[in-house]
Amino acid sequence: MSSTAFYKQLILATLTICLCFSPLQVGANQLTANGTANSANNGLAATDGDGILYYLDLTGDIYAGGQENIYRLQPGPTTPALTCTDEAWNLTISGKYLYYSNWSDHHSLYRIKPDGSEKTKISSQPVSGLTATDNFLIYCSKNTPDSTTAIYKLSLDSPSTPKKLADDQAENLIVAADWLYYLNASDNYRLYKIKTDGTDRRKLADDQAIFMAVANNTIYYSNASDNQTLYTITIDGQNRTKLVNDKTGFINVINNWVYYTNGSVHHALYRINTKTHSKQLICDLGIGPQPILLVNNLVYYNRLLFKR
Repeated sequence: MSSTAFYKQLILATLTICLCFSPLQVGANQLTANGTANSANNGLAATDGDGILYYLDLTGDIYAGGQENIYRLQPGPTTPALTCTDEAWNLTISGKYLYYSNWSDHHSLYRIKPDGSEKTKISSQPVSGLTATDNFLIYCSKNTPDSTTAIYKLSLDSPSTPKKLADDQAENLIVAADWLYYLNASDNYRLYKIKTDGTDRRKLADDQAIFMAVANNTIYYSNASDNQTLYTITIDGQNRTKLVNDKTGFINVINNWVYYTNGSVHHALYRINTKTHSKQLICDLGIGPQPILLVNNLVYYNRLLFKR
């Protein structure tokens, strides 16, 4: 096993993840856009305006040194194509480029065209939590090996020096409108937000969280202060409410549905309707919780695609 593949397992193990690789299964119409919290779910998949799916999948046997590369899948009954042989993480799309943390090059920031051409190293800073908008990237990084992790913003309009937004050690970075939401590891993993220009940083709740997602002016989070049950709070820090008593791991949200891994039921993948509170089982693969990616009309989970 490569050292980077092993390190990825250590990252996922913070939520008691047990990796179990399965073949890709496809069969759904391409209908809707990316979920906003895909970046917080480690950026394992993304889609462009043409409905083409880009995702990370294993090339070779992980026990023999296999690694996760970038693949693309056209809509319809097509065969996945390898886009890039770099070991990638935190995949995101902006404009005509894919952006990713290149684990084959010390986690440096790279971009590449969807057809695999014009691969370019943007920054030697090791990046994590990468998320993109139309004209800038936001990510966590260290200026030097001995410095602490901070939040940075990099303009995509022209070459520039990254701007430091905050010295917080952040996780689960999510950009929504003009705000960046995150869990602040520097403050015991409490919910924070800051404007994307680096102003108006504020704490939203005193709960300790292990994961969160943002949608519909609401933050959904696994509340470690209450046995990891699923809570909601509005983006202004008001109306804190428990949504369900299930022990929650990863979370993603689209429309009126919250998808989550249910630690109360073997870490199976569930969804709950925010209006009716009705629950549905999506799958129980008998594994630990995995990141949940919502792309097009699909759920990408443990290298399987499910209809939503």
